[in-house]
Amino acid sequence: MNSIIQFLKPLLSLALVLVQVFNLFFSGKIFEQPVVDSGYSASLPTYERDAYRAELLSGGYYNSYWFEPLSLLTNRPHGEIEFNWGYCGLLSLTYKMSMLDDSYIGKSEQVVEGLDYFRRVVDRRFDGYSHSRALFKNGATNGVSYDDNMWLARDLIGLYELTNERKYLNRAVEIAEYIIRAAFVDLDPQIFRDYGFTVDNDTPLGGFYWDDRHDALHACSNGPAIQLLAALYRLTGNELYLDKAVKSYNFLQYLVRPDGVFHDLMRFSKDSENNITGILRPDGPPYSYNSGSPITGAVELYRATGASKYLDTAKYWAACADTYFAKDSDVDGLKKYPSGNIWFNLILLNGYVALTPYDAENTAVYIAHMQNSIDYAYDNYITRRSLLYGPSLPGDWINGWGDQDQKDIWVLNASSQAEIYATLAIYQQSLDLTANN
Repeated sequence: MNSIIQFLKPLLSLALVLVQVFNLFFSGKIFEQPVVDSGYSASLPTYERDAYRAELLSGGYYNSYWFEPLSLLTNRPHGEIEFNWGYCGLLSLTYKMSMLDDSYIGKSEQVVEGLDYFRRVVDRRFDGYSHSRALFKNGATNGVSYDDNMWLARDLIGLYELTNERKYLNRAVEIAEYIIRAAFVDLDPQIFRDYGFTVDNDTPLGGFYWDDRHDALHACSNGPAIQLLAALYRLTGNELYLDKAVKSYNFLQYLVRPDGVFHDLMRFSKDSENNITGILRPDGPPYSYNSGSPITGAVELYRATGASKYLDTAKYWAACADTYFAKDSDVDGLKKYPSGNIWFNLILLNGYVALTPYDAENTAVYIAHMQNSIDYAYDNYITRRSLLYGPSLPGDWINGWGDQDQKDIWVLNASSQAEIYATLAIYQQSLDLTANN
């Protein structure tokens, strides 16, 4: 099977372009003039502006990467098949657009059905969504990144809360049960004391591995696990979910640096059977998403339990993240964010928005920093939409395109630019509703 896929890969891009042109011709869209925002949206009120820009960018994204009749997402415009991580971005963007416009709910349903091409089944039991897409539904056999499954479950929960359709909650529960049995490990407080951390025996500790190699425990697989499991506890009352969420939250405290952002992971010593025997060190640099998902997770724990300590911690992490990741730029008054992976910054924004009902004055500052920076990119660097590409924004919001080519933008960066605007619109919508009430 793999040899067949490798043989067909060079033909895929051409075939997808032909399919796209065919669809555009028979739908009549090929004869339409591309929508160009020549300053129009800048004059709109904030919510309408952000929603318009989300719609424009998401339209270019779907046009360039998503082939709906085949449930197929490409890694570059009309390129090769994307991995599960990028598909998480497709689901997340489409869910957010559904929050703004219910005409997207049908598209969300189709995206969810397409997940089955990543679905693994072992001994007739769900075994996670794989890294890579199979040719047939329920036929995936490659490995699993547990955090990808967590991101999917997060948006499935969102779709359930938006539509009240149980099928989405059932999928999220299925993922939660899978990651608990496949990815979770209890941790002995003594190994933390042996390393030099302060911890008492009454603090339950545990964490989720990042992928099925079971190497280290990452911030990126514990932040979203907390978010997912706390939300499921709130919705189902299942104490197992709260137990694992609290243990994971407690573990994350030992990845927090003195400046309030997170090491990437914790490395452990292991025995011959891969059992954890001790801590080697917290390791790896801070990434903005490794602050964003713990913020959201702590907020979800507060919503689930009412315990103020989770909210206090979320506020602290948010303030530290804004200080660390939103740096002064060469353009007066604008902040510069890490540009390598726009999705990381989107997850940070999600954390700020989740915290807003409980810390509105401060999150307004953090969110304005990101709003102003992406607006600068949109106002100065957005590309024109062509038949097969764009419109697009550069990865560097302040300095622009450089040598970056819109025909070579990674799909997750493209979806994240659109989703940031969708998230900003959702945020502004909530502020407007609060003001009107």
